[in-house]
Amino acid sequence: MQNLNTEYKSERILGANRLGIFWANFKDGKFTHISDFEGDKSPNILNYALPELLQSKTRVLYPMVRKSYLQNNGVSKNELRGKEEFVRVSWDKALDLAAKALKDSFEKYGAQSIYGECYWWGGSGKIGFGRSVAHRMLSLLGGYVRESGDYSTGAGLVIMPHVLGSSVVYDKPTKWKAVIKNAKNVVFWGTNPIITSQISGTPPTHDGYECMKELKNTKNIKCYSVDVMTNETAKFFNSENIIVRPNTDVALMLGMCHYLLVNNLYDDKFITTYTVGFDKFKAYLLGQSDGVVKDISWASKICGVDAQDIVDFTKKISREKTTILIGRSLQRADHGEQVFWALVALNSMLGYIGMEGLGFEFSLGYSASGAQDKIAPKLKSINSNPNKNAKLITIPSSRFIEALTGEIKELDYNGIKINLPNIKVGYFASGSLFTRHQDVNNIIRSWHKLDTVITAEPYWTSAAKLSDIVFPVALEIERNDINQSSNTNEYILAYKPITTPAGESKSDFWICEQICKRWGLGEAFSEGKDELGWMREIYNEAKEDAKKLDIEMPEFNEFYQEGFVKFDKDNKDSELYTRLSDFRADPKKFALNTPSGKIELYSEVIAGFGYEDCPAHPAWLEPFEWLGDEELTEKYPLHLVSAHSRYRLHSQLNNSVIGEFASVACREPILINPQDANLRALQNGDIVRVFSARGEILAGVFISEAVPKNVCVICEGAWYDPEILGEESLCKHGCVNVLTRDKGSSKLSQSNTSHTTLVQVEKFKGEIKPITAFSKPNIVESI
Repeated sequence: MQNLNTEYKSERILGANRLGIFWANFKDGKFTHISDFEGDKSPNILNYALPELLQSKTRVLYPMVRKSYLQNNGVSKNELRGKEEFVRVSWDKALDLAAKALKDSFEKYGAQSIYGECYWWGGSGKIGFGRSVAHRMLSLLGGYVRESGDYSTGAGLVIMPHVLGSSVVYDKPTKWKAVIKNAKNVVFWGTNPIITSQISGTPPTHDGYECMKELKNTKNIKCYSVDVMTNETAKFFNSENIIVRPNTDVALMLGMCHYLLVNNLYDDKFITTYTVGFDKFKAYLLGQSDGVVKDISWASKICGVDAQDIVDFTKKISREKTTILIGRSLQRADHGEQVFWALVALNSMLGYIGMEGLGFEFSLGYSASGAQDKIAPKLKSINSNPNKNAKLITIPSSRFIEALTGEIKELDYNGIKINLPNIKVGYFASGSLFTRHQDVNNIIRSWHKLDTVITAEPYWTSAAKLSDIVFPVALEIERNDINQSSNTNEYILAYKPITTPAGESKSDFWICEQICKRWGLGEAFSEGKDELGWMREIYNEAKEDAKKLDIEMPEFNEFYQEGFVKFDKDNKDSELYTRLSDFRADPKKFALNTPSGKIELYSEVIAGFGYEDCPAHPAWLEPFEWLGDEELTEKYPLHLVSAHSRYRLHSQLNNSVIGEFASVACREPILINPQDANLRALQNGDIVRVFSARGEILAGVFISEAVPKNVCVICEGAWYDPEILGEESLCKHGCVNVLTRDKGSSKLSQSNTSHTTLVQVEKFKGEIKPITAFSKPNIVESI
């Protein structure tokens, strides 16, 4: 099919990705720079690095196979991953090897042997997103191992259906306009939307920033920040800070609930009408069930917040209309389920839930602007299972390494027993496991157990370097695709190749289609359409949907040339939408999808599971590591928090010039309080060794009052760079997950506990070796 872009003459072409929408500008036919798209309310300057990333020295330019694997035409010397050379091969050879490895393993061991849970935050698009097309391909093979939930919200996604009847964290959010109109207090609890609103699952137009500016300028609203540090959002709003000891938010909430109870400040009518189980929760607060009264004094000792400050805060939000914006990071911790449940309990006692613009919100801090809905058709994608007989084996998110080690055969999960699969082959696209997953050294210990590792990536990440077969992948601006902006759906966007893909890079769609062809399933995968054909079909289907809404959309060719279609018509009926407003208005007609139809402050279902690490009501459970453990803090006295970096999208952009701006002494910065720095004789710019019970990394010192004593911050996403690739060793660059523990949050969700980490910091006295995170492996032209 003709590539329409060859007929398109312009000095700029529209582009889009998870960072935003932009114009790619050209001079003399060469891509020179990025400029802002007029429809982006707060353009993301991180995209300015794209011209450099296109030609980055870290690009995978050609299909590659590890030397021993190629010599043996298959599985060979897995212990040499990361140590021996890669050999450049033809596309046919690489695809043949990958197709054979997948098919042979499936035929010998079944679907349980194929791991295909590619990462969510990689490339984007409705057609060529690596995760989607990998799932489509492996479904055609006959099945694979996938994960439920995600790293971002795993515990919340499991606990909230028991409490509120839905996943909540990804549901339609309350609108900012309603919040600003009605709230007297806005509480940012464990969330930092000034940073997290930069990115989105689909190209954001950053509407939320306009709303946050309006909130800031509304004089009769007071903002609070409840966090482990003074974050960027707290500074932006000049919020009143309530600094909490990491992983103790539940104790603070329970103390507040107890105060509301004993001082008769809670909304008894709301509790009676809209919740069940309050009697058991009340007994727990009063200490009748365990002998421990959860009062302000008790809470203060655990969470480190002054008792009078807790009282003043509780009185304030109980007497004035309040909205609490809840952060996802709160539940990425040991017993992380409890913090979301406790926040629902606190909000239930306050009684604002369902009132216009009030109550709680889980999404406004994460690119969900809550702005007016646009009447725009939803775009379908090819993320479907074309093989209805495929066996899809599901394990909890982030439990892959537990399955790989084989040490645990059975896992408790949300009331059932899961048999962990016997994984032999991994197909990885769109992200480096060694950067995002906890306890990297544990991954290293288990990695050789995989027979074959296939990686599809644009760059030489640590995962690519530790693979057997590596496919070079084209970026969004090197391929055709279609997408829709978030979250107002204001734009439908055409992804177009603005330049020839680097080296021999191909799209994930093309790669997966070619593998399927080797199984005789190419037609089943593509359905006879290339990417441009899929674009046309998806767009025309949206065009038909638009007609039902009396919206005229241009013909496909015109859309492709222009790069976008904009929808101007607003849905005024929902501009003040508030989560659970229907339920509040009529709790019988709009009953929740819980056993009782109400908010469950005590869950009979969870009680029936009998999990000792997840009680049937919100409860304080001591984490496996925290600052209240006097014995453990003798060795590891600092609680490490792994926040989002403002300079990248998780690990993306770390290999760009922007990554250099974010570094200290060429390492990932560690933010540390002046008192902790003085105790260790540290100065800004020093290189320190940060170590936990799991491993050690180097980081560059940045001394800051924003971080309280006994807490330090290292942002997640720094590329993993061990001294000896393929072995347990010091990470020279500062990958924080070398330090975190790979433990499930509880038997209920088995989610990750990345924010439950104690460390020690000392000035590094060894040989400072050069950074190799962004270097290519040794490559030879032939064997």
